[in-house]
Amino acid sequence: MSFASPGFPAIVVVLCLALAAMILRDSPWFRARLAEQSGHRYATLDGLRGFLALGVLFDHVAMTRGWYADGRWDASFAPFDVVAGQAGVSLFFMITGFLFWSRALQGPIDAQALYRSRLRRIVPMYLVSVALALAVIAAVSGFRLDSGPLQLAREVRPWLSFGFFDTGPVNGVQEAHLVDPVYWTLAFEWSFYLALPLLAMFARGRAFALLAALVLFFGVRAPITLNFLAGALVAAAVENRWLTGRLASPWLAPVPLAALAAVLAMDTAYAPRAVALLAVFFAFVADGNTLAGLLRTRAARMLGLVSYSFYLVHGIVVFAAYRVLDATLPVAGLGAVQHWAVGTVAALFAVALSALTYRHVEHPFLAPRERPAPGTFALTRRATV
Repeated sequence: MSFASPGFPAIVVVLCLALAAMILRDSPWFRARLAEQSGHRYATLDGLRGFLALGVLFDHVAMTRGWYADGRWDASFAPFDVVAGQAGVSLFFMITGFLFWSRALQGPIDAQALYRSRLRRIVPMYLVSVALALAVIAAVSGFRLDSGPLQLAREVRPWLSFGFFDTGPVNGVQEAHLVDPVYWTLAFEWSFYLALPLLAMFARGRAFALLAALVLFFGVRAPITLNFLAGALVAAAVENRWLTGRLASPWLAPVPLAALAAVLAMDTAYAPRAVALLAVFFAFVADGNTLAGLLRTRAARMLGLVSYSFYLVHGIVVFAAYRVLDATLPVAGLGAVQHWAVGTVAALFAVALSALTYRHVEHPFLAPRERPAPGTFALTRRATV
């Protein structure tokens, strides 16, 4: 197979699902967490999240090859992997827009409660991932202080900005910004949360139509933002009972899969037509389509449970894995099979690490109301990338 073959990502998905199943088999704690989720209305979204995070990993594994091969953080030679990552980010944003606009349709947003829940949900794992990233950077620099304390503080400051400021070299490590290249997406998430109490005032009727038209008009210049609107439109469709579970039929699974396949065949998922197709895919999943049962499997739901941790740590693991290997065997000289073998090991390690961080970092900070009882669904729970 060539490096760009979808067969390599498919193998990674199968092995990660197998590892997730093994963790569930051996962990009563995780089985109990899945039992808490079972039966809620949007369980298919839980099963989807893990696949989205894996899509982002595929992009970063491919870009790592580009970095070592010609010094550019680029994977134009592997368009499937690039678009898989972009589609993962886009659908994460749709999930956020859908869940929180569903809440807005219920009435005014309690801003204090919203921000408190977001701080508890996002910040602890984010800070742990930053600490891990900086530890890797320190190891790369040989644990020597190559910058003055004030300069080092200035270099580290963007790492604590939730992606609002671009990260750059740290302590002489020029490629430090590649250690965890996903933080920029958190800035979009936070921008949405900060605006939500105001936007919620326009959640219904003509006001929503006007808001949607404005977002569509201006969003064409930054299509990635249209994903939040797409999620909100699906939420409005559910609220108005245009989506009542009719799209959940297993016989209709080829329709969302065809929409997704069409996006993966494009050169970017950050374009209006790609957003429209992803919105079709998302509407089917939000309406309960399990994609032939895949999204209801315990392994898929397990990956979804730890997807936020995985999203934040996989880049660190990928960077460290290839960096360690490059010290003894030049990564630039690896064949496609060897390169993806390293990426597969990194993915499996990231799944195992994410299980640990979910249990010991994420879950302890979830407020009791964010831990759904059997048969319920909390809108504030896990609606982030």
